[in-house]
Amino acid sequence: AVVSTQSTGGEMHYFRIPQHHWIDRLTKLRAAGFTTVQTYIPWNVHMPEENTYHFSGIADVYRYLELSQRLGLTVIIRPGPFLATEWDYGGFPAWLLRDRPTLDVRRNETVFMTEVRKWYEKLLPTLVPYLYHNGGPVIAVQVENEFGSNKPCDAAHYDYLHQLRDIYRHHLGPEVVLLTVDGDSHRLAKCGNIDGLYSTVNFGAGGNIKKKFRVQRQQEPRGPYACSAFFSGWLDHWGHPFNKVSADAVASSLKDILEFSNRSASVSMYMFHGGTNFAYMQGGRGDWNNETTSMYPRLWGKMTSYDYDAPLSEAGDTTPKYWKLREVISNYSDVYPVPKNTTKQESGEVQMHLIYDILTLIQQVIPLHAPEMRVSSRYPLPMEQMGQNHGIVVYSTKLPDSMALPAQLDIQLYGDRVYVFTATGDTPVQISSRNRPYTGFTVDEREVFILVEDNGHSNTGHVRYSYQYYQKGIVGNVTANGQVLEDWDAFLVSELLPKQPYGENFNFTRLWNMLSVSPTENRYSAGKYIPSFYWGDVSGLEGDSFVEMIGWGKGILTVLGNQFYNLGRYWPLAGPQHRLFCPSEWCSGPKRGLITTFLVLELEQAPSNLTISVKDTPLVDGPYDESQT
Repeated sequence: AVVSTQSTGGEMHYFRIPQHHWIDRLTKLRAAGFTTVQTYIPWNVHMPEENTYHFSGIADVYRYLELSQRLGLTVIIRPGPFLATEWDYGGFPAWLLRDRPTLDVRRNETVFMTEVRKWYEKLLPTLVPYLYHNGGPVIAVQVENEFGSNKPCDAAHYDYLHQLRDIYRHHLGPEVVLLTVDGDSHRLAKCGNIDGLYSTVNFGAGGNIKKKFRVQRQQEPRGPYACSAFFSGWLDHWGHPFNKVSADAVASSLKDILEFSNRSASVSMYMFHGGTNFAYMQGGRGDWNNETTSMYPRLWGKMTSYDYDAPLSEAGDTTPKYWKLREVISNYSDVYPVPKNTTKQESGEVQMHLIYDILTLIQQVIPLHAPEMRVSSRYPLPMEQMGQNHGIVVYSTKLPDSMALPAQLDIQLYGDRVYVFTATGDTPVQISSRNRPYTGFTVDEREVFILVEDNGHSNTGHVRYSYQYYQKGIVGNVTANGQVLEDWDAFLVSELLPKQPYGENFNFTRLWNMLSVSPTENRYSAGKYIPSFYWGDVSGLEGDSFVEMIGWGKGILTVLGNQFYNLGRYWPLAGPQHRLFCPSEWCSGPKRGLITTFLVLELEQAPSNLTISVKDTPLVDGPYDESQT
């Protein structure tokens, strides 16, 4: 069966929106006249580790479905397993990159499909009560995502899609509508669909709507026209300008879609509200046209903000685009009073204080309070192999006593950004990344430290990369003067901070023990900064706000309000985002006497006055500098 009535939808992802804001965002969608909400269901949010499941807080997809139905919205869900959506690894859990050298995602390959089946055996049966024919809000389920872009389009390609279709049917039954979506070209639509899945298309504003829908009709001779992802804006990368799409152009194309085929075409706007890539969950885009080594392409990290220039801003505020689209929709659907935007709060500068530098952490704090954060091996191991899926690892080793200094240090493969330093700080930290021509490093001391930060597992699915391409940390050997270095220690720094976009189940005891170490003076002189931790308190923070990091370099911002949350990566040196969204329920501290504590891990530079600022307006379209990436 295929839903034949016109549906007007908007995409909003529960995992990018703090739970206490779900009603506000869903109500604004309905108030604009839209009747359907569409969302992905990311494997890596709900299964952050093998055999570990999470469905509470910001990950409570069932509550999101229930709230949608209560507000009069139907739902289209997109459980993947591949999502893209500028999300880490396209929604795949990064633990797949551990002990699975034959892994071949998005193929009917035994290792991959075994894990897919485990995940779906957990997820899909729980969604059955929410299906429309069972009295729930879910009117359709999308299988995979833009699979026609996956290469090569061969027999094995289609075999994988057949396997997914059969798994979905087995768990969800024969009545549910199963969809696919692909770009508006005949090749993509043909490679992305098989019998038993209803083909839809996606496209942006402008162009000939009839021509775009003709692509869908070639795959589906009968049934409703549907654009499952009509782009309201566009995605953004660090070091690039913020993308904007004209509100007038989006409104005009939306009207054309809704008028098409005697007002029978359906549409879902991607995004209606983008939200935020909290913690380490933003994805990356590989670029094989600009290779910097023989094996690795450049990797453009997505921004923490997923504002997307959508009708609702990152913080859920209505924009001029929202009101233009509401006016269009009012000719096809009832509209309702729009809730006021949430209160934003500014509290000025927050004085930060040095806790300790990264060497103090790994030399003194980890051995005393968290020895499990240290991993020893003969050769350096990828981040995922050591049980850390995201963030930062510091590797250390010693050069042989017989080796002449200074020495030329070379790292064979790494993902994605490297900081090389020594214990005394006589040599400034040396920085390199996959986006820069590789030149190696010079070290003049025997004890060497290599900090590696991941900038997001690639979320693009149109190119078949090698297994090593996706791994993070040091992924090959390290040599000094051509000699392979052995006997490594690795320190899993990001185990100290929340790694997922939720604050539950965090080890507070270990955190406080580690932060209780006496503060240290920065051992490095001016111009020789070493990555360091800082803290600062602010009182009376109750509304949504934006934390400005101008003057700082690149790092991670976390906040302790009611719980400990990871607000995500900041990178004002690269831009264009200079302020991170701080949701009220995360950043206020009523259980702590309205005291909010910010904890910063800064990798590159700290301002001389050591302050951050809490603002009441966002800044996602500020200055940018590609050379910093």
